[in-house]
Amino acid sequence: MNNNINNQLEKILSNFIEKSIIVKQSGFLESTYCIETLTYFVKNDILNVEDKDSNVYIKINLNQIYKIKNEKDKILLYLDNDTIITFTLKR
Repeated sequence: MNNNINNQLEKILSNFIEKSIIVKQSGFLESTYCIETLTYFVKNDILNVEDKDSNVYIKINLNQIYKIKNEKDKILLYLDNDTIITFTLKR
């Protein structure tokens, strides 16, 4: 995995810890759901984003991420398989 992307992602996600977010996946699969209390960890190049209080989670192979866009209260992850995953802080 590209260390620059990994470092950038770690820095951005640290601002989302313990916060509520809306996860939106668009591309060949589409979904939207909420993570009320975000926690995350990386293991074996897999980003695990979980809800601390429920069974809601998403796992992303970090080697598939080719671009990260950070906007105010929003992260967009562009994946090799024409998928965009968006994490937006819930208001």
